[in-house]
Amino acid sequence: MTSDWSRVQAVNFERLGLFQQLHIYGDVIPLKPFVDPVHVSQELASFSEKWVQYNPSKSQNPRQGLSVTSLDGGMSGIPDLFSLYEWSKETGKKVSERDFNKTTDAYRQCSAIRELIEPFQENLGRCRFVKFAAGGHFPPHRDGSVSFQIPDYFRILVPLANTGPDDFHFVHDGRLVSTEPGRPYLFNALKTHSVVSYRDDAMTLAISVALNQEMVAKAISLFKIY
Repeated sequence: MTSDWSRVQAVNFERLGLFQQLHIYGDVIPLKPFVDPVHVSQELASFSEKWVQYNPSKSQNPRQGLSVTSLDGGMSGIPDLFSLYEWSKETGKKVSERDFNKTTDAYRQCSAIRELIEPFQENLGRCRFVKFAAGGHFPPHRDGSVSFQIPDYFRILVPLANTGPDDFHFVHDGRLVSTEPGRPYLFNALKTHSVVSYRDDAMTLAISVALNQEMVAKAISLFKIY
């Protein structure tokens, strides 16, 4: 069946305009709300048995995830800790980052992330803590959309435990980004990005937020001003 290219063009044009509002200010933008890594680790201590392998088909990559939001509010990791593109190909079920909008027990337990997340509460998408052993990584990739060239969400990364400059690298558009543990970074996920841990027990928080005018305005209001 022939695609409705006029609709594809209209959707991409609208989304691109919203992305440009965010990233005219930069591709990697620090935000004001600070997430205390020590406080997060303390609050998540009771979930030590709840971490699950991130993307089980890549079990040789030592990463574990803890869902902050999911499709049903559960913490099985299925499919919220999978590659959504690969999962949709294997199952025939299409899901969007924005479908993962039910908060889990990890969200309710972890008050340390509330200041950052609550401004986006009604428009949260897939959010998860990720824990890495040494060598754990996300290879270089770009975020995408199943039906359109421009995704319907934007991304925030929070480096947390053991993410100092000698421990953990976030590379964006071919450049190593200097990050502060606990500082959220809104970043342009349309450009190539990757992370790799050089030590055990590194932890990050990855947040997806619906791409709409209200959320763009809220994100801009949280930009860290030097």
